[in-house]
Amino acid sequence: MTTRLLITLDYELFFGQRVGSVEHCMIQPINKLIQILDQHGARLTLFVDAGYLDRLQLFSGECPELQRDYQQVTEQLRSLVEAGHEVQLHIHPHWEDTEYRDGNWQIDTSRYRLHDFDREQAHELVGRYKQRLVEIVGDRIFAYRAGGWCIQPFAPLADALHQHGIWLDSTVYDAGYSPDEIRGFDFRQAPQKEQWRFDEDPVVEDPQGRFVEIPITACRVLPSFYWKMVYIKKFAKGGEFKSFGDGQSMVYNAAHYWKLLSRSSNTVTSIDGAKAGLLERAYRCLKASGAADIFNVMGHPKALTPYSLKKLDAFLAAHPELEGSTFQDFIHLKP
Repeated sequence: MTTRLLITLDYELFFGQRVGSVEHCMIQPINKLIQILDQHGARLTLFVDAGYLDRLQLFSGECPELQRDYQQVTEQLRSLVEAGHEVQLHIHPHWEDTEYRDGNWQIDTSRYRLHDFDREQAHELVGRYKQRLVEIVGDRIFAYRAGGWCIQPFAPLADALHQHGIWLDSTVYDAGYSPDEIRGFDFRQAPQKEQWRFDEDPVVEDPQGRFVEIPITACRVLPSFYWKMVYIKKFAKGGEFKSFGDGQSMVYNAAHYWKLLSRSSNTVTSIDGAKAGLLERAYRCLKASGAADIFNVMGHPKALTPYSLKKLDAFLAAHPELEGSTFQDFIHLKP
């Protein structure tokens, strides 16, 4: 049985006190990644933070440095699509409240979730953001990933996405849960399947639903893994574990971190940093489950490291049976 490999990265800056640079958070890590993917015949899907592109375009007329950033990003995206890779929609709506002053982005995450906007505003945002991507890569945008996994409740967003031609989602992962008050989500009731249809709740299967969910492959991890990540962050900041991105992440609440450090939990299968070391185990678990048609691996260019690229290279070399895919290969699932 052939397993389709999806490598689905969220293409974005950081949202903490330092957003980082386009060069180090996007351009360079993607160029390094593509060298590896090309060697193994794998393909890439970028869920592009379209709110950032919208803001770049707004301010680029008065800021030459932002005009350069916009040109770099658009050139990279067009080049990737021409080479057979894919661009889809990712939304972090806090860009609506973010300003560019004194050479820096002044990040305002008070409205971090699309739910922080009313239905009419959400409809306008989805349409405007999708249009920004269409202007760059053409009218091939039909898939969505919610920023920060914040897709629930889905009902207030359903019509906006549907009316703008978005019918496929890839946000959910098996047993995913976060109690964070800003970036909370609860996927614990999601079907344990590789794809399903839904309508007003992505974790409730509906055979007649307007949307298709292709979840991110999940991986079970022990608290010891996160303690290892704490150690790396504190004592192994350089070398192969140093992220290419040069910004600073947002911080979750204490309950979120304590949950990870105190008991086993499910996480996304990812090529971010140390998580890339879990690729082999996640794939073995997927095959052992008997449902191995899709191996959906996520990540962020800004969080890639020399270690994660080395692990991905070794994983792909060990598994030539994997078929490099994008969501275009699932177009037949359209409701």
